[in-house]
Amino acid sequence: MRSHFVAAVASCALACSGGKGAASQSSDAGGQVATTGHDVNPDGVAYPAGPYGHDARRGSTPGSVIQNFKFQGYPGADPSQGLQAISLADYYDPCNKRLKLLHLNVAGVWCTSCNQETDAIVAGKSQLDAARVVVLQAIDDGKSPGVPATQSDLDFWISRHKSNFTSMLDPGLNDLGGFFPNPSSIPWNFDIDPRTMEIVSAAVAIQTDLTAGLSSIPAAPSYPVPVTCN
Repeated sequence: MRSHFVAAVASCALACSGGKGAASQSSDAGGQVATTGHDVNPDGVAYPAGPYGHDARRGSTPGSVIQNFKFQGYPGADPSQGLQAISLADYYDPCNKRLKLLHLNVAGVWCTSCNQETDAIVAGKSQLDAARVVVLQAIDDGKSPGVPATQSDLDFWISRHKSNFTSMLDPGLNDLGGFFPNPSSIPWNFDIDPRTMEIVSAAVAIQTDLTAGLSSIPAAPSYPVPVTCN
């Protein structure tokens, strides 16, 4: 995974800076859109209860559990079924049955580094799959900084990059804005332990090697797991 993924982003600059629940109603307008989704994972296990927060893990100090945010987007970057509800609960995996790491990336159509990073993720998809790393990408801005992304922007983005991982909208950082020291500093990358939904790392920077996120996951879950894992 590392050699292919790192090579694809080696020339990227640091972060840009500038100015299966029921599907919710499709909209091409920016701003807040009501979104339905799941509160349980695919096995019917309820999403971890709060308190939720924004802090990443620091050494042996656990990070916050991320809220069960719900978005509109395209699972597998497939627009043919229309916008679908995508919940973080869909990726909650207490026993690592489906994934080892959830990587959440925030990008804007205008952001040069975001475009380069997305191409790298697309190129490294097979290695990420082998490592059971699942990537979700949220598009916040359209073609200009500070202008909330629309469905048309998301369609354009997926077509431009031939995206092969789940892509969704967070127009104007309606949900994820609380994590940003500066809303215009992107790409933003989170690594999440799917066993507990603990934020194990977060940074405003090009993410060149997702093995760093895997190494941040503690050997034992930081929070109680509500099921018995074999």
